[in-house]
Amino acid sequence: MRGYSTHIEDSDTQNIATFRTWLPEARRIVLLSHMNADGDACGSLLGMTMLLEQEAHNALSITPILPNGCPRNFRWLPGADRILSADEEPHRCRQLLLTADLIFCLDFGSSSRLDKLQKTFLRAKGRKVLIDHHHDPDRKEFGLIFSDPQISSTCEYVTWLIKSIYGRSDFNSDIARCLYTGLRTDTGGFAFSCSQPDCFEAAALLVSYDIDPADIHNRIANTFTLNRMRFYGFALSQRLQVYLLQKTALFAFSLDDQRRFGIGGEDMEGLVNYTLMMEDITVGALLREEVGRTKVSLRCKEGDVNALAAQLGGGGHTKAAGATCPWPLAKTLDRVRHLLGVNNLPSADIIMNE
Repeated sequence: MRGYSTHIEDSDTQNIATFRTWLPEARRIVLLSHMNADGDACGSLLGMTMLLEQEAHNALSITPILPNGCPRNFRWLPGADRILSADEEPHRCRQLLLTADLIFCLDFGSSSRLDKLQKTFLRAKGRKVLIDHHHDPDRKEFGLIFSDPQISSTCEYVTWLIKSIYGRSDFNSDIARCLYTGLRTDTGGFAFSCSQPDCFEAAALLVSYDIDPADIHNRIANTFTLNRMRFYGFALSQRLQVYLLQKTALFAFSLDDQRRFGIGGEDMEGLVNYTLMMEDITVGALLREEVGRTKVSLRCKEGDVNALAAQLGGGGHTKAAGATCPWPLAKTLDRVRHLLGVNNLPSADIIMNE
């Protein structure tokens, strides 16, 4: 293989050697991913869980955990019913973390993304392995790091690691299905973050395990509830703000907006990308109010939204990034508008709606 698969084999030789030493010594293994897990988080978490079940022969337990559980739209993934939710079983999840010999951290580069599990994670004495693709991981939090922001997704990275360490024989259709799901979702259906041929080579490798990509697409893209469909109509007609001269568009949703339609964060997955469907818009944002804070998602066709997210205390990728701000919606919206250069400017969409 070319590119990043070769890069992993050449540059991470020592890390792989360390991994091979740590794994046989582990008796209790925990796998973690971030709050409000997306397809890449769920796919890499489950794909790696199944791989370890094949290879960690001395392990007494192998447990995948998510801070607030597996989102509804990814519960069809193989093994998803095994994921523990720290919201639902906080004591059990904390104890598993504190007694783990080895902790795999997938698709997050800082413990701040673990929400209520952060303090327990920092107290945990087990060896910590990061597999990620975001900018600037917090290196002091992990003992072993596999991370490259040029790779499309954590699922792609896991794919190449499995192949580099174990070869093709350790894939099966369930592992491949999970990893393909994350690769597909984190590239927006191969629309962005996939400029390197290795991304497509990884997809081809996973598809060769008879995973039915069309079925995966349908499960990801064609599962709207009626309430979610109506919410999208409301979002586009009532909450879209467009700043044509600045080539910017954004959504902002209050708690009341979400309660009105009975939807949550997982139902907004991908909605921010609608801002970039307009030909003259190059930067888009989505703000979603939560209790005591506001989540911000940023996307762009040009420029670097990772730099914008960093100014909000977050991060991510050049074309896709985000942050969790400890402010109410109004204050966060004012800050985001300032960063985008649209403060005190009228929205073209509002003008047209009037």
